[in-house]
Amino acid sequence: MMVLTDMETQISRRAALKALGVSGVVLAGGATAISAQSDDASSDVGELELIYEFEPPEGSPQEPPFGQLPENVATDPYGNKFVSVPSQSQIWKFGADDEPVDPPFLQFESTEEFLVGPTGVEYDPNGRLYSAFVSDLSSSEDAETNGVYEIDDDGTYELYAEISNDIEDFPSFPNDITLLENSLLVTDSFSGVIWEVKRGRTEVWAGELWDGEDDFPTGPLAPPAPVDGAPQFGPNGLQFTEDRDALYVANTGKGTIVKIPLDSFGNPDDPEVFVEGLVAPDGLAMDVDENLYVADNGANQILRITPDGDVEVLAENEVMAETDSETETTTADAETTTEEGTTTPEAETTTADGAETTTSEEETTTEEETTTEAATDTTDEETTTAGGEETTDTDTPTPEAETTTSEEETTTSEEETTTDTETTTDEPETDSVPVLDQPADVTFGATEDQRETLFIVNLALTSQFEAPKPSFMKLDVGIEGLPIER
Repeated sequence: MMVLTDMETQISRRAALKALGVSGVVLAGGATAISAQSDDASSDVGELELIYEFEPPEGSPQEPPFGQLPENVATDPYGNKFVSVPSQSQIWKFGADDEPVDPPFLQFESTEEFLVGPTGVEYDPNGRLYSAFVSDLSSSEDAETNGVYEIDDDGTYELYAEISNDIEDFPSFPNDITLLENSLLVTDSFSGVIWEVKRGRTEVWAGELWDGEDDFPTGPLAPPAPVDGAPQFGPNGLQFTEDRDALYVANTGKGTIVKIPLDSFGNPDDPEVFVEGLVAPDGLAMDVDENLYVADNGANQILRITPDGDVEVLAENEVMAETDSETETTTADAETTTEEGTTTPEAETTTADGAETTTSEEETTTEEETTTEAATDTTDEETTTAGGEETTDTDTPTPEAETTTSEEETTTSEEETTTDTETTTDEPETDSVPVLDQPADVTFGATEDQRETLFIVNLALTSQFEAPKPSFMKLDVGIEGLPIER
């Protein structure tokens, strides 16, 4: 792997992780988690289905570039899906049956550097695939040019247009792509603008380009200001409305969805914040009812946003690590006993999932009470354990016997408490349900049988290939997506 310069190292650690969808709240490596449909999700939404899990190439390091990290997905009219894997400078192709086709479909010149590779991909119905490519962070002269590439159906490619912000020591980061009638729109996540790209030339279409000297722009499309010289992450996913009267843009660093109204000639008006308060929105898609679908990688969620701005969680990640921690603490409290044989006088001990273990005050006995009982009681007695079960002592009690019984009760209580805890905090099965961890992009299928299917690339960067793995998955949302067109 190439050695990054000080500036490139600073960028890659502080800001550029977000370039692949990593920001805000992320799962710790190895955390037990499971994805599920939200309780608030509409009944027409299905369950997440795993299509493919990316495995690290042999000898892949556990430092960047981390092996295979899917970033973006595009579909063609024939049911093929194209997934960019920037960490390996590759694009993968999945067929109409969702199976990978001779991976990789395309191999760019690779410098084995972190965040140097293809990012956004989009398929033109005229038969061309376009891919944004990031190389401004490269220290190698062999890296592909920073910009947009045009790709034939056989995987051959050529530079369509170079992208540069012309700011010294401040990189450009071309990211997502969408189609205009005779050109492309490409977000530049570091520069805070949307470029209009035609063959061999580019110009700013929306946003304010920083000059490198004056105050950093603060508009809706602008990323947060650089920190110690390192650029932050701003405009990302793009999605037009059906009649093309507005363009939606995810601003990852600010946690917002920005709306850009268009006039009748397709010219952009001033950007405005449409939805705020998200964690790290990335890829976007839209259905025929103009609901917006968002891969919020920082929140580990797939969201649906209505035209009025109401947000619905369709699928999310349920982290069990905190539940396990709370359960262990509660169980320890329930099993605590004093030297005199006195159990903790808590009336109720509640596990993290709501199960309760009850210990009545009458069942808590001191050694002195045990001795008194033994001296006066010559009949069988019932002893109630913490779990509510009854045991009968048929022997004539003595102080020593009662003490033994108390110890047995405590042991029984501990065993039952442990059993209850084990019953209610079993780790969820993850083999059949894919884990949603830092989803980076969403797009609808294009064939008749997949028009209600949302395809999702799952970055899972922090997992380091333990669990979960980077993956490609799908979700039936019950509404058809907008067709791809210029």
